[in-house]
Amino acid sequence: MKRFFTFNGTISGSTFILRSLFTIVLSIPFIVIVFAMLGTIVFSYMDIDLAAADGMSMEESNALGEDAGLKIAEEMMEIGPMAWFSQNISAFWIIATILSLVPVMWFALATYYKRVSALFYSNRVKAFIAFFIAELTLDIVGLSSGNDTVYWICALIGLGIFGYLLFTDSPIGEHDG
Repeated sequence: MKRFFTFNGTISGSTFILRSLFTIVLSIPFIVIVFAMLGTIVFSYMDIDLAAADGMSMEESNALGEDAGLKIAEEMMEIGPMAWFSQNISAFWIIATILSLVPVMWFALATYYKRVSALFYSNRVKAFIAFFIAELTLDIVGLSSGNDTVYWICALIGLGIFGYLLFTDSPIGEHDG
């Protein structure tokens, strides 16, 4: 198990895609924690006892949800989004969210490092840093530009980099990662 999370060895393109897909599976705890956090926030704004919700019709539950959403929006407009988040999201949720992301990020970085090592073995550290900076720059520019064209250009360049890592033959005969 340890070899999957270490930054040594190389992997083939097929292993790279499988490990990339497994990263999605590793992110399931993060998704569950985020939905639980959002659920507790929304339920705290609902004026209902969960035991009484058993006999509730769909219209009544939709009305309760809309009322909770309006309360959240009004409060957020009154005190500001950052103040609202600091009041409603506890340190427990922040720590749990970060802890659930650590294995995902570590595994993803190890996967990319192993594939970059397979393609650029002699300059693997420099190539990995260049790849990481390029991907990070593309993500930041694409998401912060506010322009759909810039976003899609950055997304396609990122997809091209992923495709290059996936489909390029490595000079290494047998991979050890």
